[in-house]
This record gives sequence, C-alpha cells and structure tokens, in this order.
Amino acid sequence: VIRNPEVQLLVPSLLQAITNPNAHTKTCLDTLLDTVFVNTIDAASLALIVPVLNRALRERYTDVKKKAAKIVGNMSSLINEPKDMVPYVPLLLPEIKKVLVDPSPEVRAIAAKALGSLLEGMGEESFP
Repeated sequence: VIRNPEVQLLVPSLLQAITNPNAHTKTCLDTLLDTVFVNTIDAASLALIVPVLNRALRERYTDVKKKAAKIVGNMSSLINEPKDMVPYVPLLLPEIKKVLVDPSPEVRAIAAKALGSLLEGMGEESFP
C-alpha cells in the first residue's frame, strides 16, 4: 500500500508509463519532476517509480535520460529507509553508469550528481 500522498496522486500516470512506455514515459517523467514532494518515499512507491526510471535511463533520447537521472538524484534525498532502495540498486546503478558516458555533457553531469546523491543517501556499503 502506497503511503506517500504525492505518489498516490501519480499512480495513474506511473501505471500508464509502465503499461505503455513508448507513449507515456516522457509525460510521466515531467509529472514526477513537477511534483513537490513533502513526504518521504516508501517501498511501495519505489516499486512503481523505479521501473519507469529504469526504462527512461535506457532511452536514446537525451532529454528523457536527463530527466530520469535528475529524478533518481532527487529521489535519493526523499527515501527515509535506505533498505527500501537496496533492491533497486542493481537495476538503476548500471543504467546510471551508462548515462555517465552519454555524449551530452549536461546529461553526464546530471548522472554524476544522481550517482553522488545515491551514494550519499544510501551509504557506500549498499553498492556492489
């Protein structure tokens, strides 16, 4: 059960992005970026958000990868329990590393900040 009220409002957009990623991923990322989070993100919320971010980080479009990396970085500071994020590190970390070598310097910079935020929020011991 999703306890975060901001994510509860985003469930329809997240589900659309999961079921039809080609048509809805970019819109969902925009919605996530426009949302002001005042509550921490729980495990159930991560279960909906991370698949969308994982897919977006693998996109070929620079703007989509940039938005996804920015969300990953922002999300790191909203997680109250680092253990909730641990199952998703193997999904996100390889994709963030790939974005670190993107041709766009702006995308690389945002990915580096996202990686730093993940490390800071979770601690180095959580990473392989």
